[in-house]
Amino acid sequence: MWHPGLAWLPVVIVALTAIMMTMSYTIAVLDGHVATLFPYISDTGGHPPESCFFSQLFNMVAILVLCGSYVRYKQLQCLDGAIPEVVYKLNKVGLFLGAVVAAGMSLVANFQDTTIIKALHFLGASLIFLPGVIYAALHTIISYKLYPEHNSRTVCTIRLTVTIVTIIAVFLSAILGILASYQWDPPDGDDDKFKWKPEDGGYIAHLISTFCEWILGLGFVCYYGTFFHDFRKVDLKMNMRLHVDPFPVINEETHSISSAWSTEPRYA
Repeated sequence: MWHPGLAWLPVVIVALTAIMMTMSYTIAVLDGHVATLFPYISDTGGHPPESCFFSQLFNMVAILVLCGSYVRYKQLQCLDGAIPEVVYKLNKVGLFLGAVVAAGMSLVANFQDTTIIKALHFLGASLIFLPGVIYAALHTIISYKLYPEHNSRTVCTIRLTVTIVTIIAVFLSAILGILASYQWDPPDGDDDKFKWKPEDGGYIAHLISTFCEWILGLGFVCYYGTFFHDFRKVDLKMNMRLHVDPFPVINEETHSISSAWSTEPRYA
């Protein structure tokens, strides 16, 4: 019997990220704000109107990634006594890293690299990529620890492959990006790095760096997509308890106050 559980969460994360990348890239290229061939992902959201879509959608993705990280954490916590002790410790670290990645996404979404406070943009990017790679590696280790009782060999292999690719991509993107910046010397004096041209210095290094960033972004999206079957197995309910009685009952004879409201937790 099909039970969807929370499988919709990774689907929505993947779909929103794909829509964000596609919309911002398409608008930025059509408006002539970036080069057609592999601009940096955040560069496609650096100018209006594409920056509006980029910021809105990326903020939504950040919230969903935080929710997804929490769901994954709670899912593993529910396997009480059925998993190795090391998994519990790694799971707590994973929750922290997921929150860091979500915070980085919010910073990148709200502080584009065309704004005065560029440092916050680059801080956000750093909080996405490095903790994101560690998060992927950590949950790949957890996946193998839970094999074969809770994970299939296929899922473990996919997560390991994506993790290795993203690790290579993050280092190549960072190193070649720095190298390209040092080599950049436009002959016509145009200092617009958003439209890096072949005749500008460091073009090849820049192109490889941006290509690796796209691989990195798509790798993270694919990794979250692998939680589809895991999230099918869980539901999440909210436990709400009132600490103040909204309907006190006053006894006219004793002038005492009693409660007509149940203090039992209610689930939604």
